Amino acid sequence: MLRTLAPSRPLSPALVWSGLGLLVFGACLVGIFARPIGFLSAFWPANALLLGLLVRYPTLARPPAWIAAGLGYVAADLLTGSQWGMALWLNAANLLSATAGWLVLRRLDENTLRLRRTVSALYLLLAALTASAVGALAGCGAAPVYFNAPWSDLLSLWFSTELMNYMLIVPVVLAAPRADDSAPLIPATTAATSTAWASMFWRVAPVSSLLLAEGVRTVIGGPGMLAFVVPGLLWCALSYSTFTASLLSLVVCLWTMAGVATGVLNFTPAHAGDVFSLRVGVTLLALGPLAVACASAARAQALRRMDHAKRHDDLTGVLARRALLKQGDPLVARHQRGCAGAAVMMLDVDHFKQVNDQNGHSAGDQLLVGITKIMAIALRPADLLGRMGGQEFAAVLPGVSPAEAHAIAERLRTAVEQAPFATGQGSPQHATVSIGLVHSATLGGDADLEVLLLAADTALYRAKAEGRNRVVVG
Repeated sequence: MLRTLAPSRPLSPALVWSGLGLLVFGACLVGIFARPIGFLSAFWPANALLLGLLVRYPTLARPPAWIAAGLGYVAADLLTGSQWGMALWLNAANLLSATAGWLVLRRLDENTLRLRRTVSALYLLLAALTASAVGALAGCGAAPVYFNAPWSDLLSLWFSTELMNYMLIVPVVLAAPRADDSAPLIPATTAATSTAWASMFWRVAPVSSLLLAEGVRTVIGGPGMLAFVVPGLLWCALSYSTFTASLLSLVVCLWTMAGVATGVLNFTPAHAGDVFSLRVGVTLLALGPLAVACASAARAQALRRMDHAKRHDDLTGVLARRALLKQGDPLVARHQRGCAGAAVMMLDVDHFKQVNDQNGHSAGDQLLVGITKIMAIALRPADLLGRMGGQEFAAVLPGVSPAEAHAIAERLRTAVEQAPFATGQGSPQHATVSIGLVHSATLGGDADLEVLLLAADTALYRAKAEGRNRVVVG
């Protein structure tokens, strides 16, 4: 059991919306500085950043958030010398683009949005296509008015840059580490590696392959250079977390685009066809590793669920018998060698058969779940609690004296006795437990967990024979 951390004080809504506006403002400045003279930006991260944040934090998606983002868009344009009309038109299209993507993604489940399902990459691609098309259609009419260019060229360039930005940036925002994440951001293979050198190799080899591919394509060049980094990106997607793989794809793809375009392309209508081809190619370059990373994350999550199901009781959520023995035995042995020792409790729900006979097995199951929650609260974070079968439970208490162990057992018994339990059968019911307690100090330093459980079970039967709802020390 783990002690729950107290939640930090939430930020005020005004501060959150102001922060969103400033983020959009800063992202717009990055895009504005990447503009060729007299045309749209070659790289515009603001829309993808806004979409990622709205999807990642659903409570943020309120009218004030769109207002704050709109102010950030327009302020950046006006600060850098844009006309009022152009700033309002283009940034209205930007807001429509991000909103369209949000409408596609907002109803998806959390695992899909956190890129932990095999279909996550496809849903993200659908949202990116929708958002890019909506933004391009809304903004392309500005081409003949403000850029003296055909609307079709602006449509092509807007769509391609938005598609690329969404597929590169949104995965990084959605997969960024959160407080409740437990998976490491390093290759999963390192967990099975026995030497430090091998561990270091598996940490750096995938990203090193990207650097090697970059060097090779610099030397060889040619039309196929765009694909030279694919094996390295796929290796990273299989080895690292989705966030790390997405971040590497962002860096590599932007570097690839810059390398291909430097001295060759100008991101203006004069090179609209070539720029469209390059951006779509970069988007597809990122899609493959992203799909692999999502599939790898889905597989890892399935394995964690299987492992949890194997080690935990499916009704109460506490450790199953085999897992309790596996985790408890080394715990007892370690504390046997120390000064404090360890204690073991066997617990039995009194008259449980009557609950099943009178109210049905569903009511009995609800009673067991409720009693388990009370026991988990009464025990310490370091204690182990497991279900041995039926209505019998066992707890391993490391690092306690006999007196401390007895106090914990009495606290647990009293907590169960005083708590009302809802079983779906009218008024809440009350229950009691009988507890057999044994301390390792009473059985000598060679007693293992099996011996302690047997002694605790004997004490439990004495508690039941003496009238139940009591603690008997063996």
